[in-house]
Amino acid sequence: MMLKKHNSASTTSCNVRLNSTSKHIAWAWLVLVLLFLAILAKQWLGSAHSPIETNILKLLPVNEQNPVAEQAFESLSSNLSNKVVFVVTANDDKHAFTAASHLQSSLMGTGLFTEVVGKVNAKQQQQWASYYFTHRFVQLSVEQRERLKHAPQDQVQYVIQSLYNPFSGVTGKELSSDPFLLFRDYLAQLTQANSAFSLDNGYLTRTLADKKYILVTATLKDSPYSLSAQRGVSKIHAIEQTLTQQYQAHTWHTGVLFYAEFGTQSAKSEISTIGLFSLLGVIVLIIGVFRSAAPLSLAILSITVGLLSALALTTLIFGRIHLFSLVFGASLIGVSIDYAFHYLTERLAAGEHWDSRKGLQHIFVAITMGLATSLIGYLGMLIAPFPGLQQLALFSSIGLIAAYATVVAWYPILATKPTANRPLPGQKLCQYWLILWSKRWVKISLPALCLAAALIPLKGLHYNDDIRQLQAMPDNLKQQELFISKLTGMHSSQQMLVVTASSDEELLQRLESLETEFATWQSKGEISGYQSLSQYISSTERQRESYQLIKQLYQQQGARLSQALNLHEPPKLSLAFAPITLQDYLASAVSDPTQFLYVGVTGKQVASVVVLHNLTDDEQVKAYAHSHSDISYLNKAQEISALFAKYRVKVVELLLAALAVITLILLKRYGVKHALKILLPSLLACLAGLAAAAATGASLNLFNLLALILIIGIGIDYTLFFAEKSRSQSTLLAITLSALTTLLSFGLLSLSQTHAIHSFGITVLWGILVAWLLSPLAINAKEP
Repeated sequence: MMLKKHNSASTTSCNVRLNSTSKHIAWAWLVLVLLFLAILAKQWLGSAHSPIETNILKLLPVNEQNPVAEQAFESLSSNLSNKVVFVVTANDDKHAFTAASHLQSSLMGTGLFTEVVGKVNAKQQQQWASYYFTHRFVQLSVEQRERLKHAPQDQVQYVIQSLYNPFSGVTGKELSSDPFLLFRDYLAQLTQANSAFSLDNGYLTRTLADKKYILVTATLKDSPYSLSAQRGVSKIHAIEQTLTQQYQAHTWHTGVLFYAEFGTQSAKSEISTIGLFSLLGVIVLIIGVFRSAAPLSLAILSITVGLLSALALTTLIFGRIHLFSLVFGASLIGVSIDYAFHYLTERLAAGEHWDSRKGLQHIFVAITMGLATSLIGYLGMLIAPFPGLQQLALFSSIGLIAAYATVVAWYPILATKPTANRPLPGQKLCQYWLILWSKRWVKISLPALCLAAALIPLKGLHYNDDIRQLQAMPDNLKQQELFISKLTGMHSSQQMLVVTASSDEELLQRLESLETEFATWQSKGEISGYQSLSQYISSTERQRESYQLIKQLYQQQGARLSQALNLHEPPKLSLAFAPITLQDYLASAVSDPTQFLYVGVTGKQVASVVVLHNLTDDEQVKAYAHSHSDISYLNKAQEISALFAKYRVKVVELLLAALAVITLILLKRYGVKHALKILLPSLLACLAGLAAAAATGASLNLFNLLALILIIGIGIDYTLFFAEKSRSQSTLLAITLSALTTLLSFGLLSLSQTHAIHSFGITVLWGILVAWLLSPLAINAKEP
């Protein structure tokens, strides 16, 4: 009797200690969650700028092999990305000019732009004319230099023909200041070579198919990836609509802003769709299975804590969180609910005999092992110096840990009330399914059938690491960009050469020395054109050469010109040689359209880019650049695609390493035979996921492999629960509920307009389905 009392006292004392420990854990987790919420509030409410990053390039690793090339690309992309180009036309010229004027004033009124260039005022025209006129004796076009070198007398003939041409518009004042008409010829060739537009009524215009098109350009105040700039797109659409209604004008527009805004809106739509339907799916499943509001509240609690904790800590560590991470994060709902489902199904199965702490003990090893295997896969991605992968891995890992901690710390306190005794939903079906898996032929034939079905589509699987898969490109925007490119001759090329030298003067000389090579490429059709600083400003050496050629022209052909024009005296060159430096040119207003070509000082060197238009043979250009130490070839899209291919291989290596670690853990706990049964469903699920992607015409890319990490993490969770709890019907119910929410989350990802997200969703969708289907394979045959 005394012994019984002693045992009872010991048990009571033990329970008291457990209760005390549980409460301490619960309070500690509450403090941490409140801290995360405070961090989140400061990040999202206390900051003037949104912590959401929308620039797709911020997901990618920095090119550390060539910092000069990286700086060149940053200089070019930051300059061009802030530009927005509009083209306006109407049924008649009067309406077209009025619409262009309205567009210019309305755009400035939005507050989105630092500058809007439509009509060029007289002062601006005077500045341009004054700059070129002041330096008219040191600047010659390529054709002018060749003519003055080999046939200077032809310049006299050119002047005579221009004077007798009634449409030339040569005045006596122009002839007195520029008797050989070199200045007007130089300006005409410079304009023709670098612009398809001419000045009409103060606007840059071009007539095509009897219609006048007017160019209006604007420079954004903020980055096109900022949400404040993107919110202004609706204002731009409203202005264009007004032009259509008032002047029957049609407007085309292009710029990074419109693509960035489309990508942001698509991602927001996908986040809300995935998050909403995942949440609705969870609600429907919980209400349908548990028929109570308490399990629903608990499930939403763990999901919310997981997502908010992940959001707070990821933003804290990275400074900003990418919208792309949020799209994947929205699908975390379907994964983080797993631990809750296992706890809640245990409660449902126990009925009136429920003990909240014993219930946790019953599933603790299984959910802990499940979390560990998931984290091994995710945390492996943190090793790769790839910001996108690191952010995805960290967000997912923190979300899962927080959801797990919520179940362990709070559920035993919040879910103490037992449920009524009633059969588990689908109990007979679960029982039949588990009995079926006890048969040897099912254990062999079903995995074999899945393997055979997967191998057939895998034969047609191919790789595609194109960076453009990361962003959806709407046809409407692409068509507008193509039309404006055709009309203006401006190309958004990312194919360029980066040229370096020890000084500005040497840089210009080097650029000039490349002109012959560019002309050869152009004549062979390898490029349609190029844009280089040497087309706008000559080196001091070339300026001196041009000055000497002009001086000789005056000396040798002055008398002949005077005789032909009946001048009182031959023209004389009275101005001394006064070269203009590159920095002088860059400081003037005329250099505004070409500023992006000058990278500036990089270490002990200066650098400039040469943009190549419509390059058809990049291998030859790469070979040429490789043979010269001062030239680098840069094609950002190609470079990033190559990085994708590289990291695709790295992810495979990480995946194999994670599998090796998981296998060692399983071998130690379960032995060889049972460990293989636990692993096999996940491995077959990976093949099935890739096969599904191949069958739908998708190509293999980095994101399919990221999907495999998720499939392995979740798939092993399923088999681990069966390995730990054997033929438990509550386990099958919990796994089925988890699979349904996961399938719902990632099934919605497969509907994404972005190819990378779509292929990720397809892979996970079929992989998880197969993982669930084969998970009973892990049931230990020795168990009854």
